[in-house]
Amino acid sequence: MDTNLTYSPGDWVVHSFYGVGQITRIEVKPIQEIDTICYKVKTKDSIYWFSTTDFGNPRIRPVASEEIFQEVIKNLRSKASTQDTDRKLWKQMIEDVQADNDLISISILVRDLSTQQAIRGLNQNERDALNLYKERLLGEWASILPEEVEKLRPRLHGYIQESQAKIDLPKKQ
Repeated sequence: MDTNLTYSPGDWVVHSFYGVGQITRIEVKPIQEIDTICYKVKTKDSIYWFSTTDFGNPRIRPVASEEIFQEVIKNLRSKASTQDTDRKLWKQMIEDVQADNDLISISILVRDLSTQQAIRGLNQNERDALNLYKERLLGEWASILPEEVEKLRPRLHGYIQESQAKIDLPKKQ
């Protein structure tokens, strides 16, 4: 097997579709009828494989460092953007975050969608994105601490509330 591998069993990675997972082993899988050395990754809900030679795969990245997570927390606690109410713009922002798979962008989207939810409500696509990316943040956060997701959920909620306290939210009837 290749000794210059990017990852090792036990490493945590983030896939733009499958979310946070842990590499459990390296094995040979047939890809297009060619035996290929792959990482086997177990997520909360699934298992997937990716080639050990797929260095520039934009869908997969290592779990963020604690330093990056400090930036994420700073973003979550900062004042949210409340200006944009155009749903087409929000749809594009969600698509951009999906394509980027960047934790900083995800944190900003979660903060701002949470605030939009409090101001005007969200459509189904926006609600789905908010729930998906909250779970991704929590899963990645839990993998680096390590901490149980359910213990982190109140902290995430508190950061979002702190952000929303920095703006004038309309009073609900």
